[in-house]
This record gives sequence, structure tokens and C-alpha cells, in this order.
Amino acid sequence: MMKFIASDLEAAKAKARRALGDGAAILSARDLPSGDVEVTASDKPAPAAPEPAPKARYAGAARDAVDEGPFRSSAGARLNESIEHKFSEEALARLSGTLAGGGKAARMIDMGDAAVRAMAEILTPHGVGNKLLAALVDGARQARIDDDLHRLETAFASSFAFAPIVFSPAAPIMLVGPTGAGKTSSAAKLAAAAVGKGEGAFMMTADIGRAGAVEQIRSYSEALGADYYIVESPLDVQQVLRAERPNGVIILDTPGVSPYDGGDVAALRSYCEACNAEPVLVLPASGDAEEYADWALAFREIGVQRCIVTKFDATKRVGAALRAAYEAELTLAHFSETPFISEGFLDASPEFLARRLIASRPGRIG
Repeated sequence: MMKFIASDLEAAKAKARRALGDGAAILSARDLPSGDVEVTASDKPAPAAPEPAPKARYAGAARDAVDEGPFRSSAGARLNESIEHKFSEEALARLSGTLAGGGKAARMIDMGDAAVRAMAEILTPHGVGNKLLAALVDGARQARIDDDLHRLETAFASSFAFAPIVFSPAAPIMLVGPTGAGKTSSAAKLAAAAVGKGEGAFMMTADIGRAGAVEQIRSYSEALGADYYIVESPLDVQQVLRAERPNGVIILDTPGVSPYDGGDVAALRSYCEACNAEPVLVLPASGDAEEYADWALAFREIGVQRCIVTKFDATKRVGAALRAAYEAELTLAHFSETPFISEGFLDASPEFLARRLIASRPGRIG
């Protein structure tokens, strides 16, 4: 069973048919305090008793709303279609200037020092890039103990800021980033952590166009014992928040988008404004370092200041995401080194990074 929220009964039924097909069975309908209507539907015969596991709820205000207000759109969940043309042009102009001349300048590295050579030998295979390598070498010089691990800890502490997410119902979180970065599983891990601390979690996801996304969302909701609300537009976000008035931590998962598409950037900006959220970038530890740096710089344009680095367990070389975060001056919030939701995140720290890079020196045997 799934639940669909709309402005009236017929619109809610239409959403059920769009999601489940023309054979969708409407099992129940109820009026919400907000004035909207919630319909429960299924593409299977009605069960003899209600299913115990909570299911995802859908909203679809984009197709019901009148063509007025700050979030005018008929694009639904397709973020490659422009939500507001003026946002599109402004975002592209800022992005062009940022990628053309932004970033930190690299410094020359004196390889005559044995400690510097040792740092370079550890760091270079990870693909941290010249700018971050130079910064880490400079930071390592502040170490007071002649030990590679201590030097690396000191280097990371001097080169990055670290600030794990502190849960608060007044501070919604919106996860952004490329497809496959682990945004949906990161949202589930944040929700699990919030529930574990007694905060409660209110989940919304706009990532429903990806193959298998709804099934993934359903499995997470059942594991967490929580509902996921599926939203198709910023209008849906507003409608769901108005209807449900959540008390828990609000977490919005978004689709993978292109930072080079003005419509995508405008859409994310509108989602962010709809729930007054902090956008947090999610990047895998390893990948195309140049591309990641461009992504990080681009996402700064919608207010990203922190990032979560995922998939430390899936690669030896972990410098790409770190390089991107450094060049975009992003604070490191959390690290993930397991695909299992129950095992959660690690709070980002220089100690973890130092041990991770020391433990997996690419190109070495033993």
C-alpha cells in the first residue's frame, strides 16, 4: 500500500493511478487538517488486514497547483526542466565564473626534506592533487612528534574544518550530489541516527525517477519503522510539511543532477527554499577528481558549506572527494565506510583520515 496526498480526492486518485497504473485499487481516503486529502491505494488485491510496516506516502502538488506563487512549475520531479528561468541564467553565470577562476592556488613543495618526501609518498597515490598536497605538507610541519600518523593527523586538522551534523527539528537537511553518491542511504543513516538519539526523523525524497529508487526507499522505511514521503516538486514539499507539521528532524533526499544545467541548479535552490534546509553535498571517496572539484564549487552556489564523504569501504584511493572539499572550502561532516544503515556514519575527524590513508597506501604490497 502507498499513500498519496493531493488538494482534493480526484487529484489524489489520479496520482495513485499515475504511480500504480490504471488498475490501482483505492482502499481508503481521509481529509487532513490542512484541507488536503490522503488516499491509500494498492496495485494488488486489498489485504485481509492492514500491513504492519509503514509505507512511503506520495504527494503531487506540482500537478494540482494553480500557476502562481514562488514555485510555479509543471516539471514534476524532472530536475532537468527549468523551474524559474531567471534562476537558471543567474546560476549558470555564477557557475561559469567560479569554475573559470576559483579555487585555492597550489604552492611549491620542497622535496629535499625527508619528512616531506614521506608525506608525499603516502598522499600522492591517493590523488589529493597539488593544492591539497601542498597544504597538508605545510600542516604536517606543525607536528611535534616524528611519526607519520601524527604528522598526517596534524596536517588534516590544519587543512580542513570538521563539523558533524547536529540534529534539530528547526534545521532541516537537504542532501545533494551526483547520481550514485549514496544520498538515499545517507538520508537513511541520518534518520537512523536521529531516531537513535530520540529526535525522530521526517523523511522526504524527490529521487523517484531512478530505477529501483522506490523499492530502495520502501526497504529503508520498513527497516527504520518510519514513513518516507515522496515529493515531486518544491510545492509538494510545502504541502507535505503543511499537512503533517513534523516534530522530528526533516531530511530531504534529492535526485542526482547536473551542476552545469541551470534548470537543475534552479530546482535544487527551490527545494532548499521550500523547507528552509541546509544543503549538504554527498560525494564518494574516489572518482574523477577534476569533476568532483567542479561539482563542489558548483554546489557552493546553492549554499553548500558541508559535505559527507561516502564509500570509504569501496576503494583504496580516497583523495578525490577530499581534494574537492578542500578546493571548495567545504567543512567535512561525516564519513561512511559501510553500506549497512544500522552501522551509520562516522563523525568526520583528522584521526580517521590519517589512519585511513596510512592503512591503504596504494601501490604497495604488504
